[in-house]
Parts: sequence; C-alpha cells; structure tokens
Amino acid sequence: MEGTMRQRGDSLGWVPVPVHQVGVHLGLPFRHYLVGMVALGLLVFPVAWAAGGLSETISLSLGWAEGDPAIRRITNLLALAAIILVLGLVVNLQGRSLMSVVAPEQHLDLGMMARSAVTYGLAFTPVIVMAVMSGQLGLGDWRAALALLPMMLVLVALQATAEEMVCRGYMAQGFQVLFRHAALAALPVALIFLSLHDTGAWDQGWDRKANILMISLALSWLTTRAGRLEPAMGVHFAHNLIVFTLAARPDHGLPSVSGFAEEFPDRPFNANTFLAQSLVYGAVCANYWFIGLRTGFVEGLWRERAE
Repeated sequence: MEGTMRQRGDSLGWVPVPVHQVGVHLGLPFRHYLVGMVALGLLVFPVAWAAGGLSETISLSLGWAEGDPAIRRITNLLALAAIILVLGLVVNLQGRSLMSVVAPEQHLDLGMMARSAVTYGLAFTPVIVMAVMSGQLGLGDWRAALALLPMMLVLVALQATAEEMVCRGYMAQGFQVLFRHAALAALPVALIFLSLHDTGAWDQGWDRKANILMISLALSWLTTRAGRLEPAMGVHFAHNLIVFTLAARPDHGLPSVSGFAEEFPDRPFNANTFLAQSLVYGAVCANYWFIGLRTGFVEGLWRERAE
C-alpha cells in the first residue's frame, strides 16, 4: 500500500507526498489509524516491561544501587526507543513501510536530522547564556554527566525519533485524515504529546504544560513545512539532550551540569510566567528559522546556493 508519490503541479515529474498527507493521499479512513493507535497502546506495555527488566539488569551488574532514580530514567528512554520496533510492526501489518511515517518514498536523512539538531542548539544557546549570567544555572556533577554522555546520545536520539514517528508521523496522518487541515490536526497531537510527558495534576505545573504544548505545535509546523520528519527529530533530540545534560532537575535521576540541588515545586498558572516563556520560545524559534530555514541549511539547500 505504498504509492506515496504525486505528480508535480508543473507536470515535470513526480514528488513524494508530504508525510502528514500520506493518509489523505492513500484514501485511508480514520479508523485505519485509530486501530493502529490502539494496537500501539496495547503493545507498549509488554515492551516497557521488557525494557525495564533489561535496563535494571544491566544497571545492577554495573554496581548501581537498586531503586536508583537513574535506572528509572534509562528504563523510560529505552522503552520509548523500543516503540520504533512496535510502530514498524503496526504499519507493516497495515501494508506500509516505516518510512511512510518519516519521509515517504525516500531514505532516512540523518544529515538533515543532525543539521536540525545543531541549528536548534545554536538557537537555544542565548537562553543558556542568560541562565548562567543570571545565576539560574550553575555547575554541577559535570564529570558524571559527561561519562554518561555516549549512552545518552544514543538513547535520546532513539527516544526523540520514536516519539516523532508516533506523534508527528503516525498520529498526525490520522488526524489529518479526520480534520483535513494541518493546524487542526496539530491540536489533538499536542494534547496527546502533553499527556505523554506531563505527570502533574491538571491544575498545577502550567509552566511545564505550556512548554510542552508550544514545543509540540512548533514541531508540527516544522514537519508540515519540511514535508518530512527529520527536522523535527533533530530539534526534539537537541532539546532533550540539553534538558538531560545541561539543565536536568533532580527528579530526572541523571547527573547533569546544571548544579540544581533541589526539586522545583509545580506552580499554578501565572500569566506573566506564561508570557515570558512564550517570548523565550518565540525567540528560539526565530533563531532556528533564521539560522537553519531561511539559509536552507537544515534542508541542505545551502549547498545548491553555494554552487
């Protein structure tokens, strides 16, 4: 059930269908995706159980204390990474390849993903600098953080890839079929993305909830613009790597260079805080657009312009 190519409007050949339009192009009903989402939800539990057993066995063999919060965090990352296999099984049973939720009729472009990650890192750098200068970010257990960095690079890359395949790939295709509009389809995806990442009460932690919603909507826009998933994968990977290694709070369970020594309590909604966060993320998005999209760097168009 591939056939995810369409003729160009200028009749000069065929081009791949944008990833979020695959379901519409193939004429798939929403129930096709709904069945797949239910199957994903059911298969996640045995996969998470197996990942938990594997990570705990390896961690204990390395001398980590039983119940160490780092084991929980690594288990979560490993379970999320394994979702790639589960999603691959689901779409294969539905008659498609895994690339149909990433970049239809194309190969995985790791270079595009890497350029997107680098661009986001550069775009986010001013935020890190301001946090350091204001004293909000200090120096913590950097040696332990760097020792875990090779493992974190692999796990975070797989975790970000899996979440993007499921949310901005598979689910976005389904809701695009349902609503026939990318902006409308991004809204339920953002709510599902929030439910997967936020474990606080509905009336608390609105700063974190706002962050997650803004990130999800921005990634949906980026996917729609690019027509493929690798740019969003790169941003997601870079953002999570920054959180885990530069600004992780104690509840993350992994050492970071942030220097945070205590938990941050969830706070009720505050309009000033929400506005400030919106401005910060708006600035990061503007930096990303200017550095990576306007120049064509993320999509690789800068090479053509240089020639």
